[in-house]
Amino acid sequence: MRKLLLGAAAILGVSPPHAIAQESLAAHSSQPSITLFSGIDYSSGKYGDAQSTDILVGLTSLALTAGDFQFSAFVPYLTVTGPAYVVIGAGGVPVIVNPKAGAGSTDRSGWGDLNLSATYTVPSEYVDDFDVAITGRTKIATASSAKGLSTGATDFAVTLDVSRQFGVWSPFVSFGYRDPGNPGFYAFNDAPSFSVGTSVQLNDKLIAIASYDFDGSISTTLADAQQLFGSVSWLCNDRWTFTAYAEVGLSSGAPGVGTGLLISWKLF
Repeated sequence: MRKLLLGAAAILGVSPPHAIAQESLAAHSSQPSITLFSGIDYSSGKYGDAQSTDILVGLTSLALTAGDFQFSAFVPYLTVTGPAYVVIGAGGVPVIVNPKAGAGSTDRSGWGDLNLSATYTVPSEYVDDFDVAITGRTKIATASSAKGLSTGATDFAVTLDVSRQFGVWSPFVSFGYRDPGNPGFYAFNDAPSFSVGTSVQLNDKLIAIASYDFDGSISTTLADAQQLFGSVSWLCNDRWTFTAYAEVGLSSGAPGVGTGLLISWKLF
């Protein structure tokens, strides 16, 4: 789910996710444009608990690109099956709050928090052959905290993305920092994030991405999340792009497995 949510918030995409970010930078233009994104994401993990938590996310987002800036907004629809004390936290990463022994699995669903983001792409004349983008994100607490679909706190994050193209390869690195807010019922910590990987242009229509991702935990009850991510994007034409991705967790704070599909449609 992290890839679908952060990807949509950044550019829709992934940042996935990274594949969509790459596409967005490539399509950068001085002419304003609006792109509609839609996607579905499934993940399953224990997050250090004895029981598994399965999360299904459906999402539709709009992104406006104007000059060096891009703005996006989306509200995900969440279906969660797992212990009630597993709460959807900052950036869509689950956190464990006040675990209770013997608590059974529950099913809950509903609209998630409102996510807003703004990305500034540094003009190429200032960074030589590098692609540099700075993104600010906020998640406004509009979802039900009683259902565990939100922490009930508004959080903020900033991310710096740097990449450079070498032929068909485009290695990238991302640094982020998140303030998860203060929900009142539980103390969260600020946390960093880090990603490193590369994209490769397989042909005129296909782009593949591979990365290692680290997300620092905002909760003392959950380990840091480490995972491997891979995706393939099909640039169908100037308007349509399809991205399929999968991820594998390397730590107890990450989902064991995850997969998803993203579709983008450039309206104009």
